Amino acid sequence: MRSIAALIAVLAATAGPGPAAAQGKLPCESQPPGYDTHVVKCSLSATGAAQRLRFKADFSGSHDDTTASITTTLDGVPLACDKGSKTSTQGEDGEVSLECRFSLAGEPGTKRLEVRVQWRHAQYKDFELRSD
Repeated sequence: MRSIAALIAVLAATAGPGPAAAQGKLPCESQPPGYDTHVVKCSLSATGAAQRLRFKADFSGSHDDTTASITTTLDGVPLACDKGSKTSTQGEDGEVSLECRFSLAGEPGTKRLEVRVQWRHAQYKDFELRSD
């Protein structure tokens, strides 16, 4: 029960107005994507209890010469994605997604997540950060 209360507190602290907050997505800052790179920055509120999060980037038009990858840092330090995450793709056809599942733990306070999305020969569509 305590972890549910902690998760609700995180969502309340980080959720902004609008439909994204209503759907459980967490708000992030980003500039419009460049030709083949997109950087996303998110402020996360650590509660002291472990929180599971998932960053996902979607692409369309992927084909045999497509490559895409995501790299993540938390407070400027490389963040390893959990087992089962898909942080790169090469040569897949159609609609593809990359995702990084990770846990946020540690002392209460604000943590800064930065995700760099890179791709070639695909159409970047969107990203989302959600509680898992």
